[in-house]
Amino acid sequence: MIDIRKVDVTYEDGNKGLSNIELQIDKGELVYVTGSSGAGKSTLLRLMYADIMPSRGIVKLEGQDIGGMNHNSKAFLRRNVGVIFQDFKLLEDTTVYENLVLPLEIFYLSKSVIEPKIHHILKALDIFQHRNSEVKKLSGGEKQRVAVARALLNDPLIVVADEPTGSLDPKNADKIMDMLLHKSAKGTTILIATHDQRIISEYPGRVIHLDGGKLAFDSKTQGQADV
Repeated sequence: MIDIRKVDVTYEDGNKGLSNIELQIDKGELVYVTGSSGAGKSTLLRLMYADIMPSRGIVKLEGQDIGGMNHNSKAFLRRNVGVIFQDFKLLEDTTVYENLVLPLEIFYLSKSVIEPKIHHILKALDIFQHRNSEVKKLSGGEKQRVAVARALLNDPLIVVADEPTGSLDPKNADKIMDMLLHKSAKGTTILIATHDQRIISEYPGRVIHLDGGKLAFDSKTQGQADV
């Protein structure tokens, strides 16, 4: 599903985001990406939807090398990757419903298909009552749940989530984790960058720890990387 071989990411200012990363992640795995601020967590997630390219090495998603993709190929890839951004990236001046319907309309789905999908996920996340509210009027936790709904609506092959429970109380955090686990059980690969140790302990998965852009620990192998 995800194959990362000897990958470096170096930014334009010369700083390294990632160094010599080797990872293989299977279909349906639940993977936590941990590490302090600046460790490379967000950089690793951005590779998963081809938002950045490796400076060295190979990243393959579903057997496709992202380094060889043209614009159209990247756009097609992103349709199969659900992204939960830490800062939400919602359209603030439009309604919750409009934020969710726009990504589905690019697939030319009919209204009879779209509406039940949106209603179901909004009810599951306990925000159905806000479907006609402008996003800018919602609380941070409500925006977080809208962002989760948008990422999951299209049944993506991969979900990458940057601190998806960061703005939520434990009850709503658990709703999101239950939903992500359900997706994982059905074969969706889930990568979550998080500092939330409660989530990691209560919803066990593979843990990858980054330190200074390097892979410091991978619980799948129980070994320390060569750093």
